[in-house]
Amino acid sequence: MRLYLLTAALVAGISTSTPAYALVMAFVPPAQRAISADVIVVGKVASVAEELVQAEPYPGAKQKVGYQIATIKIGTGVQGSDKMTEIKVGFIPPPKPNPKAPVGGIRPPIRSGGGSPQLKEGQEWMLFLSKHPSADFYIMPNMSPPVEMKDDQGKKDLEAVKKVVALLADPQKGLKSENAETRAETAAVLVLKYRSYPQAGGQADQVSIGAEQSKQILEALLEGDWSNRGFRPDALPNGLAAFQNLGLNQKDGWVQPIVVNQPGAPPVDYGAVQKDAFMKWLAGPGKKYEIKKFVSKPAANEK
Repeated sequence: MRLYLLTAALVAGISTSTPAYALVMAFVPPAQRAISADVIVVGKVASVAEELVQAEPYPGAKQKVGYQIATIKIGTGVQGSDKMTEIKVGFIPPPKPNPKAPVGGIRPPIRSGGGSPQLKEGQEWMLFLSKHPSADFYIMPNMSPPVEMKDDQGKKDLEAVKKVVALLADPQKGLKSENAETRAETAAVLVLKYRSYPQAGGQADQVSIGAEQSKQILEALLEGDWSNRGFRPDALPNGLAAFQNLGLNQKDGWVQPIVVNQPGAPPVDYGAVQKDAFMKWLAGPGKKYEIKKFVSKPAANEK
């Protein structure tokens, strides 16, 4: 008998033999990127300014960095762009190579999230944007890079993103839908929205959303799919993805189930095991559980 400890990385389909730096580069699927974006647009890069704009990289930063500003001509406004026809997007360009640096040597560290992508004139992207906390342009959060719209996968991603945006536009309609799958998808999307740390960085508080809506959401999660389907690039987050983001622990009365694979037997369905444990928890300690959402704290210079 062998005992396996399954983590969120395993649920997401990431092998435990994958190097640590590769795990850092595992971006969230496009549908999930839409959940925390202020603005989502599909458009072409019309121009990229050569002169850098100095701005704080995150709220409360003591030093400014140089942003290159791209002007995006909007083709489709998916969320938050209203009647805008273009939008300014800032990204941090890579440092210029040092001609005196030795060839070879130690590999440079990989930045968390891979750093900002470099926008170039003529490219067509679906962009997930957050308003820069102090400057007059938008930024691309590290873990929510844009999606190139050059193939069928980009179109599939756009349809999934539009569905998420529609669910968030009227979440009560989704939670009260006659369709169980719609209720479950709405609940999963709301959990990920509430449990997403502010994209612009800085400090945040955790504030309860209230007992009534918490109960609505948690019960709806049980009506949906808890398989690994929710981790496909063009899939909406599902019950298992939402559960992983709740971060339940012993203080909440949660006891992590032990998953055992018998030699020669089919692998245990991890999602089914978690769903069963979650259902029992919700009928017991979870009755009074309230979901907490992240809320940005104002920077010291804004108080």
